[in-house]
Amino acid sequence: MGIKKSILYAGGLALATGIPFTMYSAPDMAKSVQRAWVHATTASTPAKTSTNVVTEPAPAGAAQPIAAATNPNSLAAMPMPRLDEVLRFDATVEWVMQRWPRVSTGLPYLQLQGYRVPLVTGTSLDDLAGSLTYYFNAHQQVQRITLRGTTGDPRSMVGLLADRYRFTRRLTNDPSIVLYETVNTSNQLAGSLKIRSAKVVKSDQPYSRFEFDLVIDRTE
Repeated sequence: MGIKKSILYAGGLALATGIPFTMYSAPDMAKSVQRAWVHATTASTPAKTSTNVVTEPAPAGAAQPIAAATNPNSLAAMPMPRLDEVLRFDATVEWVMQRWPRVSTGLPYLQLQGYRVPLVTGTSLDDLAGSLTYYFNAHQQVQRITLRGTTGDPRSMVGLLADRYRFTRRLTNDPSIVLYETVNTSNQLAGSLKIRSAKVVKSDQPYSRFEFDLVIDRTE
């Protein structure tokens, strides 16, 4: 089985959907998630012509959302969401609902309400897939973001977290875990990223070499 036929991030996506790993190949999973992303971002905006490109407003101060071709079948015109576009604390419940056709709700955590979605960022080795959850507080603000899944190369994710949220490497007593953490202005823990090698690493499944567990809390 070649790289393009390898199981792509099956562990991460199954966390969000509950579907068996073996049902998905790399191109099938990527195409399915991409088509869903296209449909979700175009459903609420009427198309003027088949060639126009439309966008939906992003939360205030947020990175611009992905432009969606008005033809849902034109997958080439619609990239899958990037990690830097979804790790955002200015998201709203409406924003989450509009951009994913499948959202698991009713996920209470302490005083928070969770909304979980499946995420696949692409088919490159440093892309990732997993279960992304936004936890909203009583003020309808994102208080916590969690992301669990797999990747073939975690360095891009680590770089993004270091640049945007000041994650730094921490030493642990567990040699199987690579740990990164960040703190708030009071020097209290505000986020952690745990990376470990998959229990079984297969040369024909490079996309699932590493498992990760990310938690980021609101610091404002």
